[in-house]
Amino acid sequence: MWLVEAAGGGPGTQEVRTCGQALGGNCRGALLEEERLGPYAPGLYAEALRALIAPEDGEAPAVPIVVLLPHTYQSAEYAPRLAVRLGAAYIASVSGATIDDGGSLRFRRSILQAKLQAEVRPKTRTVVATVQIGAFGGAESAGPPDHVVEVGRPADIDEHRERETLGREAAGAGGVDLASAERIVTAGRGVGGPDEVSVAADLAAALDAELGASRPVVDNGWLPREHQVGSSGHIVTPNLYVALGVSGSIQHLMGMSGSRIIVAINKDPEAPIFSVAHYGIVADLHEVAPALTRLLEARRSG
Repeated sequence: MWLVEAAGGGPGTQEVRTCGQALGGNCRGALLEEERLGPYAPGLYAEALRALIAPEDGEAPAVPIVVLLPHTYQSAEYAPRLAVRLGAAYIASVSGATIDDGGSLRFRRSILQAKLQAEVRPKTRTVVATVQIGAFGGAESAGPPDHVVEVGRPADIDEHRERETLGREAAGAGGVDLASAERIVTAGRGVGGPDEVSVAADLAAALDAELGASRPVVDNGWLPREHQVGSSGHIVTPNLYVALGVSGSIQHLMGMSGSRIIVAINKDPEAPIFSVAHYGIVADLHEVAPALTRLLEARRSG
């Protein structure tokens, strides 16, 4: 089994290791480092991994192999190409993996915009799968593989260059970094309106947390899209996640249920968010959140 990771770790590294541990295989690490490979290109990454995993081009690996990668924008582009070159099954964005009594692999993934969960059993001996970030957030952490190989640049890759990088420019995300945040306070539709989002922003500031948003808040224009948490936004696994007025659609739960501690404040005792919350407060958030903010500010000043 190969666990593909980026140099220095990154989003999804822990999930890939935990998924590999769940499958109980003999795990080896494939380390992707841009200094060795050159600027990213999907064909380059796919061919470099193919050359490492199955050195004989055009031949399937001699033994069954599972290749696990974090589900990122880049891996979603090159992982299908790698699967084709290996003659492997490709399974995207898995959230669970097991081995049944017969020794067959089974993967779980969301379908129909996370409304349903599908169980997939590949028919090929070789499998390439991307692991959803945050899917194994509540599982016991897995350590790094015992054997790690740095992926090298294929000798003839320049003959098949598919794109040229002209330059890079950092995107202006307004300083929002939800993926690596240790604490997040998320505003849901229950905050009431664009003028009421400040109740979440004030609590986030008091907690030194990032400000998140549910999809309705973003769709209504109350906060920019870079704040969105959920399957169609950011998948997050902070140490503390505070949900203010978030009802808890399945799409939102898929994006934050791996958080270590979840606190939900909502007037509706039947809100789905309470099904994943470790601590729940059934009350008016406009009474509870400002009280928490004042308490935190008082403790800080004291």
